[in-house]
Amino acid sequence: MKKSIFLLTAFSFISACSTTPTVLKGEFANISASTATSTHVMDKKVRWSGLVVKTHNQKTRTCFEIIEMENNKSSLRPKRIIKSNNTSSRFLACKDGFMEPVAFNKRLVTITGDIVAYTKQNIGEYETEYPIVKSEIIYIWQKQPRINYMAYPSYIPLHFNCYMSLYPGFCY
Repeated sequence: MKKSIFLLTAFSFISACSTTPTVLKGEFANISASTATSTHVMDKKVRWSGLVVKTHNQKTRTCFEIIEMENNKSSLRPKRIIKSNNTSSRFLACKDGFMEPVAFNKRLVTITGDIVAYTKQNIGEYETEYPIVKSEIIYIWQKQPRINYMAYPSYIPLHFNCYMSLYPGFCY
């Protein structure tokens, strides 16, 4: 009996960590931002994830410049940047009204919405084209604490760290 209660409790904790948030469920086009840019697809409902690198507050809306990232299949949490050869892996997610830039700066997000346009912007001196998504939902993922794993027994003072990660809190 104790063993079954332990297994049930362990399973519920594990499944709670890997479920997709309800607001992100639904039917979406299976297309990436870089593919959308190269083919100029319009009016497709998408669900993309990434890292917010800039916030542009305009008179009537707020746009977030996001580097597209691959999702964890079970939870949709962003896990690593998508590497594309010749096309940009960035997109703009715009939402009506004012949104506080500090709340989104360098945060992992998943957005849902429709591709409504394309725009050209510069990254330094390099000009690239971005798809613009009119966002319905902008889901901000909780920050994960930076974890140091012991690589050796505790009597040896060596630790494994995520020094090569793009964003503190996860390694890849």
